Amino acid sequence: MKKSTAYAWLGLLAAPAMFDVAAAQSQTQPALEPLVVTATRTGIRREEAPTGYSEIGREDLQRTPAATLADMLRDVPGISLEEERDGRSLISVRGLNPEHTLILLNGRRLNVTDELIGHSDFRMAQIPVAAIERIEVVRGPTSSLYGADALGGVINVITRTPEEWTTTLGTRYGWVDRQSGGSERVASLFTGGPIGERVGATFGLDVYDRSPARDRQDPEMDHREGRDAFTGYGSLDFRPNEASRWELFLNVSDDERDTTTGPGPDDWRELDLQRYSVGIRHDYQGDTWSSRVDLYRSRSDSEEVQLSREEVHTDDVLDISASRDWGGHHTLTLAGDVRFESFQRERAGAQELDESVRHRGALVQNRSYLLDDRLILTLGTRLDDHSRYDSQLSPRVGGVYALTDHTRLKADYARGYAAPDLRRSSPDFIGGPPMPWLEFVGNPDLEPERTDSYALGIEHDAGPWHASATLFRNDVKDLIDAACIANCGSRSPMAPEIREYSNVERARTQGVELEAGWRPGETWRLRGNYTYLEARDRQTDQRLVRRPRQRFNLLAEAELWPGGRLNLRGEYIGDQRIHDENASGYTLWHAGVRQELTPQLSLRAGVENLTDRQLYEVDDAYGHEIRGRFYHASVNWEF
Repeated sequence: MKKSTAYAWLGLLAAPAMFDVAAAQSQTQPALEPLVVTATRTGIRREEAPTGYSEIGREDLQRTPAATLADMLRDVPGISLEEERDGRSLISVRGLNPEHTLILLNGRRLNVTDELIGHSDFRMAQIPVAAIERIEVVRGPTSSLYGADALGGVINVITRTPEEWTTTLGTRYGWVDRQSGGSERVASLFTGGPIGERVGATFGLDVYDRSPARDRQDPEMDHREGRDAFTGYGSLDFRPNEASRWELFLNVSDDERDTTTGPGPDDWRELDLQRYSVGIRHDYQGDTWSSRVDLYRSRSDSEEVQLSREEVHTDDVLDISASRDWGGHHTLTLAGDVRFESFQRERAGAQELDESVRHRGALVQNRSYLLDDRLILTLGTRLDDHSRYDSQLSPRVGGVYALTDHTRLKADYARGYAAPDLRRSSPDFIGGPPMPWLEFVGNPDLEPERTDSYALGIEHDAGPWHASATLFRNDVKDLIDAACIANCGSRSPMAPEIREYSNVERARTQGVELEAGWRPGETWRLRGNYTYLEARDRQTDQRLVRRPRQRFNLLAEAELWPGGRLNLRGEYIGDQRIHDENASGYTLWHAGVRQELTPQLSLRAGVENLTDRQLYEVDDAYGHEIRGRFYHASVNWEF
């Protein structure tokens, strides 16, 4: 990591935390029940959320040694991880591509670099875990709310906002069994709370260091890259009165990756990535109406050292929304936004790409409480205007009906839309992964991708019990994929296989999501979920690649002695198509323990991948590997 850069960012982030907090500790307010905000852009109760809503709380985040957003979401129904080379993971929601999932930080979008920088997980590693309060997940198209990039769904990371001054310090160490390298060290800090009567501040920081891990089958190459990174988030908010709130925020990350790809002196890869998002927000909450204005910039600078290639992606966003209650049983929401996006690439000082577009959108949505509030009906639509493509309309209709006080029936229809990214739609693009025998080329004739999504679900909550079942179907038109156009099957650098991005005329992903949980008290928990997915190209009737047919997750947790809590987690990843082969499924088991020494100090330890499962032992069709048996221990102190 570039130390001078890191210290400079650290100084900027830490500035809001340098206030005198002694007086602030006495300024407390009563706790409020958190509301779901991602599903409708307005605050609603959890039981009113549409089909496909899940939430991950701090308790879940602390149970595992999660270092990226993908790690935190691996046991959410309907979500699968696309394992990439070098130990990276991308998120696929209900069988749609990773770039079809919009990731938000407190409702503000993160750059969609997954589609601009191939095989990257950089959005997954941009948010300090120490600062996260909860994660809201909405599966299914939300283009009617957020526009393009939300074809598959939305993941919104909500940061902590303590009501009294709180500081958390943590450190973790982990190592891989029977493997050369792969150890990791993590240090984290969070501090935040009110400063006086009208001002508050938060600051979160994660510092992460992981050594490369050698491949067991080929000790001359790494199967997991090394990583040296820090991520930080800071905010300063001011409340001039009870109804108004101003916020200044800054999110930064500095991330360096390195890996060895073979025995030769040129068999290596190194990537340096710097990202930031900075801006201002104003919230107003009146008696009958509320509003929000966001103005911010997000930028990613990456350098692939071995290729002498540099890439810059920038988003400048203005987002305005307002909601008003009317008629006693209705909430009307209006919103509009404009986003300027640009992408540049240079190799050895020569410019290869310089593309930019403008996105504009307008939203109208009405939420109605009918039949003595037993029926909640949501109608909405969004108009998107893209500077390169025709305008698109994304309607949505959803309903929640309370059959009883504990059982709800939910149904949704939505249309999704995503324009081709600036890389794949450029006639000047030639590139792809650092493999000399494979090249990708852009296609300016690409059409936007579209989906029609249907979902029907039932949920039951009664005391300690929770259960739900959801049927879903996504009909996708013009799905973008890469098809071979020359030298197909070649593995020679002298005549590399060339793949061009093109539209798959029609595809479909459909399946079922089942969940069940039992929590008789604070010390016992049992829960599980199952997802069945059928994802096919409807032209060829072939399964779409890297979409597991089945996924199953299980958690059992119990407090067996005072202050000590054990957990056992299992996950089954079903068979999937890898290139032209069908790869067998496999099962992973994980265990952990948490011991409270005092109300403020706790110890955690555990083992991930208890059976030391390796994919080459499961099926040689897999082209990547997963981490072997991993031991970890951590200390957390909150005061």
